[in-house]
Amino acid sequence: MRTAPCAAVLALTLATGAAAAAPAAVGAPPEVPQSRQPAASQSQAAAESKAWMPRLSSWLEAVNEHRPGSVDLPARIMGVWTEWDLYRVREDFFALVALCKREMAQSRRPLVVVYKDTAIAFDELRKLLGLSDEEAATANANRVLLRAAVLHGDVAMLVIPLLPSGAGCSSRATVLVKDGNNIGAGCLGVHWIHGRLLLDLLKPDKEAEATARLWYHASMAYMLEIGDYANADPHIEHAGLLYPADPGILFEHGVYHEGFASPFIQTAAQESGVDRRGARTHLDEAEGLFRKAVKENPYFVEARVHHGFVLGQLGRQTDAAGELREAAETAQGSQLRYYAQLFLGQAEESLGNRAAAGDHYRQAATLYPRAQSPRLALSLLAREIGDRAGAQQAMRQLMALPARRVLEDDPWFAYYRWQNQRCELLFGELYAVLAGGRR
Repeated sequence: MRTAPCAAVLALTLATGAAAAAPAAVGAPPEVPQSRQPAASQSQAAAESKAWMPRLSSWLEAVNEHRPGSVDLPARIMGVWTEWDLYRVREDFFALVALCKREMAQSRRPLVVVYKDTAIAFDELRKLLGLSDEEAATANANRVLLRAAVLHGDVAMLVIPLLPSGAGCSSRATVLVKDGNNIGAGCLGVHWIHGRLLLDLLKPDKEAEATARLWYHASMAYMLEIGDYANADPHIEHAGLLYPADPGILFEHGVYHEGFASPFIQTAAQESGVDRRGARTHLDEAEGLFRKAVKENPYFVEARVHHGFVLGQLGRQTDAAGELREAAETAQGSQLRYYAQLFLGQAEESLGNRAAAGDHYRQAATLYPRAQSPRLALSLLAREIGDRAGAQQAMRQLMALPARRVLEDDPWFAYYRWQNQRCELLFGELYAVLAGGRR
């Protein structure tokens, strides 16, 4: 899967394109510049009566023909659609599904229906929507909506980064941050917004809900991995409302706040005025979310590691050590074990347990021999207890590391963007569900 450069994106607190009175099912209509507004409502209606069917037909064709996970023609076509195009196609699709249900309930089905001053044969409408008799009669478009959400997620991840700056972006302002510095405007993706609004219209169904939940898990993991905090903010908030007790979503929400509390984000957030809450507030939010995730799933070791680290950042070292000791005993995989050992060493050192701290730092160094963080910690620890020889030895080992180290050599540098369950695996699982024909 292609991913965007790892720059962090922060959403401004003020959105410029929302109309609060819009129906929740369709979403707020985007703000249209005055220069693009039709001169008269009659000409607008006439233009729309000609445009809606080709637009809807093109969208449904793209939804049905897109190969999940690929930059194919349907995805590329959708990539150039505007925020207004997406709003209109949602409006038309939902309205026609409702119209179809209403007419299916009649004792005598009509030969022709009228929508936006356009007469269309009812059988042709049914064919256009691609719904079975049962789906049409119950207005159940789950199959189409799930495929559409996957299509637009793929557009956001795979197509938009290939297009000129500003393509696929909402009118809401964002700030692009790299290495703690504001380097320009970011992008709040209209295709992520579109995907969420489509899934809001799912009919109750366990399989459909499981697929939608997986879509949220995978897309949230993607956003957090590339540091896209602008899109992660509304995405995670929405997922939290839909699945308030899901341990995975609680965890990802916690990772979002933990990342926002990191120095490289806080510097830019404070200087740009994007977020005035400060690191402590975000750490408190993260702690509560990680605690809930562990409560919902006591075997969620990764959430426990993050919880322990955040507790340490909040100065609650005894609680941090307890959480990290339990995590260190059960952590699987070298990177997660490294974090558990490194953070447990920090907690033990803060509690004055220097011998235990040294043991954990050495275990972390054994897991990643070219990592500088545990060796620097060992040097500082030895200096604290007056062990000059030990401090110099650890520093010599640090200085002997290859000059051109890569990020993978020390997982600490990827901590705020790494998750044990990578987004590629989650999307692979999601694509397999669609390929299997379950949805």
